[in-house]
Amino acid sequence: MKSIGNRLSQRYVSKGIIEPHFCNVYSYIFDYMFNFILYNLSLLILGFILKQHTAAIVYVIIVGSLRAVAGGYHCKTRTSCYILSYTIFTLYLYLITIIPKMSAYILICIYIINWSSILIISPVDTPNKIFDSNDKKISKKGVHKLFIFNSIFTILSFLLHWNKGLLSIDLSLIICSLSLYTGYMNNPASVSLLSGDRKPQIHF
Repeated sequence: MKSIGNRLSQRYVSKGIIEPHFCNVYSYIFDYMFNFILYNLSLLILGFILKQHTAAIVYVIIVGSLRAVAGGYHCKTRTSCYILSYTIFTLYLYLITIIPKMSAYILICIYIINWSSILIISPVDTPNKIFDSNDKKISKKGVHKLFIFNSIFTILSFLLHWNKGLLSIDLSLIICSLSLYTGYMNNPASVSLLSGDRKPQIHF
């Protein structure tokens, strides 16, 4: 059965909009965009159903953007990816409801620790998603931009005493950080660097 991306790309090929040898590339892009939109939309709907719409919006913005730019752990199959993703999101919403109110200063400290760990290791490629040296430079710049925007929003939340927003941001960043470090440890190339089996490649 042909995917939506495959059908769209073949239609554009028949109309002469894209060249035939780019059909598979556009098919992948269309499928990725469709799955990305559908997945994040389903998270927002689930958040609204559970009356955690603000937390869901924060999660989609932070986790969605960071995962797209910084990489991280990737499951081997689409089914396992969906199961893991929805499980993590459900756990995230549950934690939002049970974690007692915390001091904004503690939440800011957690925020700094989270971003420090993310900036140190990102971007992270895996056997399922490989970055070349140019991709890593572009990704690194993207992560820095996200850090700036996220920090502006976090400072505003702090000044407005919006502790629930700060907690949502911190939990989202913890999930991103765990994904990055799990992806790093599951990458054979990364593990070999840790064990000293081969020399690291330094890109300037």
